[in-house]
Amino acid sequence: MRIAFAAVFVLTMSRPAFADAEGSSEEAATLPSDDEDEKNEDPTVTDLLTFHKENYVITGFTGNTQVKVQFSAKYDIWPNESHHAVHFGFTAKALWNVYRPSSPFVETNYNPELFYTFFHHLPRYTTPRGCSFFHERAGLEHDSNGVGGIDSRSWNRVYVESRVACYSEAGPFGAIALKVWAPPFGIDDNPGIVGHLGYGELKVNLGAEGRSHWWGEPDLTLVLRKGTNGGLDEGSLELDGRWRPSYTDFWRFTPYVYGQLFTGYGETLLSYDRPLTVFRLGIGFSDTSTRSN
Repeated sequence: MRIAFAAVFVLTMSRPAFADAEGSSEEAATLPSDDEDEKNEDPTVTDLLTFHKENYVITGFTGNTQVKVQFSAKYDIWPNESHHAVHFGFTAKALWNVYRPSSPFVETNYNPELFYTFFHHLPRYTTPRGCSFFHERAGLEHDSNGVGGIDSRSWNRVYVESRVACYSEAGPFGAIALKVWAPPFGIDDNPGIVGHLGYGELKVNLGAEGRSHWWGEPDLTLVLRKGTNGGLDEGSLELDGRWRPSYTDFWRFTPYVYGQLFTGYGETLLSYDRPLTVFRLGIGFSDTSTRSN
């Protein structure tokens, strides 16, 4: 059922839905073309369903590094073309052990959220050359593994986030985002989660996008968390690398090479208190502007 849902999700998202992505993928904004400017100036054109965080299928190369799948989208519940937006987002992340008999899903995490965003520039998901604030965001999110009993894991967070982006005329960009949350609630099943995952995360993104190059469009995103237990080993480091081929001129919704290195705590909720280091490689399929969200 999970695979069928994922297939329907991808197939039902039309090309305009990809025109709009923390985390982030989530970090780069698309440089506007004349056609895009005309589209954004039309008040009747609104993308209601768009990508949110990164979407990918990646795998390790041993039986202990399962296939990792993430699907993420958001729905615009206040359609308008102003500086203000309200979205409902949903992200599902799963570890799928295809290397074991019967190929079981080891764990699935569900992350619904409701958030408000203030965009500093119009049209949205564009930014002037040079450095400037991109957006501020405030939201409420729930994160759960969807099971009961001794394996139940969940937490709820109220958060704020700010993002700054820098763009050059030639296409390279850099972005920094800081997300912090209040002490989480609903953590009876995992009271020590703050000790390993802390009260926020810092995301740094570097790459090139919005210009045609024979070598395509690469970018790197570093995500850092620091737990409250003390010591530099309490927390996590995630490094995501992407390379999108240059054929994006023909079709923006194109798969790209996606690599991810994770080390530390909290890759999934069930293992939040157990450190691990894993590298996975595979395919990403978010729109080119996903990482600007």
